[in-house]
Amino acid sequence: MLFDVIDDIGSRISVYVIPDSISKTPSLRVFGDGAELLVLAANEDVPTLVASGRHVTGRCAFKIDDGMIPHLAAYADLELIDLETGLVIYRRRPESVVEDVRMFRLETHLLPLWRLDDVMRPRFHYWYKGIDRFGRETTTQLFYLKQSQSIYASGRILYKNYEVFLRRGLRTITMIRDPYDELAERLIVLKNVGEGAEQLLGARDALTFAPVIDALADFEEFDEEFCKKFFKKASKAVSDALSSPVVRQLTVSSPDQLPSRSAVAASLEVLASLDMVGIRSRAQDFCDALAETLGLSSDLLPLLSEYTRVSDLGDKLRETRGVETLLDQDLELFHILCSAYATVGL
Repeated sequence: MLFDVIDDIGSRISVYVIPDSISKTPSLRVFGDGAELLVLAANEDVPTLVASGRHVTGRCAFKIDDGMIPHLAAYADLELIDLETGLVIYRRRPESVVEDVRMFRLETHLLPLWRLDDVMRPRFHYWYKGIDRFGRETTTQLFYLKQSQSIYASGRILYKNYEVFLRRGLRTITMIRDPYDELAERLIVLKNVGEGAEQLLGARDALTFAPVIDALADFEEFDEEFCKKFFKKASKAVSDALSSPVVRQLTVSSPDQLPSRSAVAASLEVLASLDMVGIRSRAQDFCDALAETLGLSSDLLPLLSEYTRVSDLGDKLRETRGVETLLDQDLELFHILCSAYATVGL
């Protein structure tokens, strides 16, 4: 899906939304000050979309004015949301309350740190979380939004596919976790996801982790028997889905691609280019730095302490044969990162 605002002159707003389906006419829900004001189907044509074969009718543009919403200019807080996807197409926010920052948080956790993202919502003009679930075209479109310098987004995207955007005009931040603990949480999540895999993980990850979900069904608990048998019996599909996820995320361009032998060095280059890199076990340091960057009190940011169940399973995995090999590149990267923290006295 492609979209953007054409203009907002207060009493009139013009936007366009080009849906994935070439035959659908998009619709918007309009909210003002938290209340739904209008549901509107596209009411203007874009003839070039028909000429280019992008849409059958070209009816993909919207003009909203005082005739539809009385006193439109008076709404300081306004949202235009795509009816089908729930995606925010345009957001009007008082300039006095938004951060003048374009920031992207590169998610590395399978279970996203959305509590942190949620705190950011009222502080930015545009705000999106979990953009890896939107599809590549829509995700790319978010990086092309030019109407505001106040944007916050997060997502577990493959860095290489969006590097040109993340290195240009965006403050990119990330938090890396101990690989054993991240594997522990992934196993716990995948064991309990049940039939809601696609809803919880998104379509891409539901497919990627399907072999792991199936394999975990043979075990009742993450006990000694699990540690002895799961990794020993793991198929190549299971091992590939779980191996060194962070190094893979930072260096490959497709989910099923495995990192090269030089991928740790390439990952370090990526991390060195980011504006802020934190460690989950030192989450408070990360939050303090983020709060300082945005001029916030760190008390406003959520506690990101490790879950006991995750830590307990992580300890078991450290003693389990075969896991170190599975995570070898992530372990090397994490060791170097922790050493760097120690060197600078953090």
